[in-house]
Order: sequence, then C-alpha cells, then structure tokens
Amino acid sequence: MTRPLRALLLALLAATLLLTTAPAQQGRDAAQEGTGTVARETATPFLWRVERGTATGYLYGTIHLPDARALAVPAAVEEAFGESAAFYAEIETTPKTEMAVQMAALLPAGKALDRMVGDATWARIRARLSAAGLPPAFAEGMKRMKPWALGATLPMLRYLPDMAAGKPPLDKLLFQRAAEAGKDVGGLETSQEQIAAFEVFSEAEHVRMLRDSLDELDRYEADGRDLMEETLLAWLSGDLERLLALMESGFGQDPELKETAAAALLWRRNLRMAGRIDERMRPDRTTFFAVGALHMPDAPLDRAPDGSAAPVRPTFAVGTGPAASEGERAPKLGLVTLLRERGFSVTRVR
Repeated sequence: MTRPLRALLLALLAATLLLTTAPAQQGRDAAQEGTGTVARETATPFLWRVERGTATGYLYGTIHLPDARALAVPAAVEEAFGESAAFYAEIETTPKTEMAVQMAALLPAGKALDRMVGDATWARIRARLSAAGLPPAFAEGMKRMKPWALGATLPMLRYLPDMAAGKPPLDKLLFQRAAEAGKDVGGLETSQEQIAAFEVFSEAEHVRMLRDSLDELDRYEADGRDLMEETLLAWLSGDLERLLALMESGFGQDPELKETAAAALLWRRNLRMAGRIDERMRPDRTTFFAVGALHMPDAPLDRAPDGSAAPVRPTFAVGTGPAASEGERAPKLGLVTLLRERGFSVTRVR
C-alpha cells in the first residue's frame, strides 16, 4: 500500500472507535428541515450545567464528526469551555491512545475480513469503496479491519478528504484546544475500556452487524437519503426527543443483538462515566466534560398494553455472558439522570 493510502487508512482507524454511535433512522422529515447551518444558529446545544455544593462543571453532548457545521462551536459552549480549568473527553485523543485504537481495530495476523464475511458481502464492500473513488489498494487495506471497525467506517467515506487532511472530529478538536490552553485534560475511559465494549460480541454477531450496516446504507440510498447528513441534522436540532428516537432506532434489526449492543455501547459505559464524572468534579475548579450526545438521554419508559407509560424503567443486564440475564440488572439511564441520582443539579443551558 502506498504511503498516502496507508496514512488515510490510519486516519480512519484513529477515528473509528469514536464514531461507533448508533446510526440515525430519522425519516424523510429530517432531511427536509433545511441546512445544518440554519439548525446550528437556532438550536439549543446539548449542554448542561452540573453543580453540587461548590463543585461546578458542564456536560456537553457531542457528535464524533469532522463536519464544519459540527466544529462551529456555539457561543454558549464556547463560554462554558472558556471558564473551565479542566477538560475530559470520552477517551484521551493523544497519539498513544490513537495508536491503541488503530491496533485494536485490526484483525489478528492470519485473519482477513473478506474471508470472514464471504464473497457476496465483500463484493458489496468493494463496490462502496469504488463508488467513493477509492483505489483497489484501499480495499486491500480494509481486509485488515475488524467487522465493527469497517461497519463504523463505511458511512464515513464522504469525510475521507477531511480526515486525510488532518481535520479532527469535534471531540478531538476540543481536546486539542484544551491542551493548548493549558487546561487539565484526560479521558473518562481508557481506550482499552472502550475497545472492550466490542469484545462482548461473537464473530458471527460482528459479521451480522456489518451486514446490517450495509443493508441500512442501501435502504437510505434507495430512498435518496443520506445517513450521515440525517445523523448530523438530528444532533444540530438540539432536540432531546429527536435524539432519543435516533438512539432507539439504531443498533440493527435483531432485537436480542440490539439489546446486547445498546447495553455494551451505552448503558454500561454510562454507569462508568457517571462515576468518573463524579470523581473528577472538584470544588476548586470548573470542569468541562465532552461525551457523545447519545449518552445523554434515558431510554423511554416501558409501555403498558393500553399504551400508557409504565412506572418502571426498562433494565439491562449489568454483566455479560449466558448468565447475565439472571444476575444484576440496572435501569437504562442517560448521564443527565445518573448525575442527578448522585446528588448533582443538572440544568440545560439555553
């Protein structure tokens, strides 16, 4: 593989782990609401002020994209960012962490993705890469990627020029700015902890999710829609209900696999991140936390047969493995509610 192609592939791998949020399935109305620029000027950002005693901070729900509309930080967010002495993203976006992500996204020696998914699925993948203007050598490099990594990458092909030019996604941009400003910086999770979220799936489940991603992209294109544009517009809208609909409609079509994916990528991580936000809040400084916006809202209430809301929230198995359903269970809660349950006042900044 040539050096430019290798650099491009590494840029994709570095961003892949942060790009594995549930895809949006918002419907035609999202694509018809106007441009992202208009939405950005009028919407309330996903920003909350967090307080307990003399400890103050901000929680910002981000989107992991290098799109110019996402990188145009709203004034309220800039003000909160400016007054904060410490900054925490989901994970540190340092060269060391990015290298760990790159390595974690690669299959072990002796395995190749084309053989894992079969000829028919690999032909679909090659067709998508070719349609994006990528040479055959790039597809050869993609054979090294794990199914989850490629599944997260395929919707991102439109951002390849930006990534190749070194344009960072929003979270990395904020991390870099915080470090340059001399703020204390860090991550709420280690790269190993994030990567471990994908290890709960079997190889067959990984392949199934990759095929689901291909099927979803095909459905969008058949309807003349753009998956990543609708995802971005849903975030730019600043509408929590719309964000919740995005979350509930993601993670594929198989109910059991969908439940496993949501627990691994959202609910268990929410519990961990809420605890670490609590630990990092200090009375002597204002702290800014930037976490993917899908981690903010709660799951919807269960519905009774008559359609009314049931009083008990749905739960998920805290553990993993065959015995998980019989073990400890926890409610499906977003970070906003989890922090309130820890005694914080959490107020949307409008």
